[in-house]
Amino acid sequence: VPTDNSPLRSGKGYAYEGGIRVPAIVSWPGVLPAGVESDQPISSVDYLPTICEATNTGLPNDRAIDGVSLLPHLKSSGKKRLDRQAIFWHFPHDRHAPGPYSIVRSGKWKLIRWYEGQVELYNLENDLGETNNLVREESEKAAELDAMLSKELARIGAKLPRPNPAFANNAKK
Repeated sequence: VPTDNSPLRSGKGYAYEGGIRVPAIVSWPGVLPAGVESDQPISSVDYLPTICEATNTGLPNDRAIDGVSLLPHLKSSGKKRLDRQAIFWHFPHDRHAPGPYSIVRSGKWKLIRWYEGQVELYNLENDLGETNNLVREESEKAAELDAMLSKELARIGAKLPRPNPAFANNAKK
């Protein structure tokens, strides 16, 4: 692992919190209160709606907008919750073991679907280091999140990874 982000698991570019969780700092003197901390997870897809709202610019209407504006949350000193059910990540590329993945994070729950066949479920409130896969113990929650992830991937027309026939033929030799 190129980085050590303890107590978070793994490093930059991986599906675990050590690879996707980074702090965000927002400063807008005279508009946003200073020194406020928030526990709300955000994503880079939130920047476009936030900047558009901050500049009174309409959102593009020729594409789906995946993020939400952070302004109501930021202006409330972090008291107003973000208006979303979940955050999604989709990485259909085979860059490193165990391969391509998609993620849904909803509240304290995080589900990772590895396209090599395994699914992992973590309660980030109790297990920030993602050491205890709860997919068997919390099978209903895993199924709920997996269905939510499937619905979102279908909504956005996500390209899903598929086996490389050339690689499969080489593996048989």
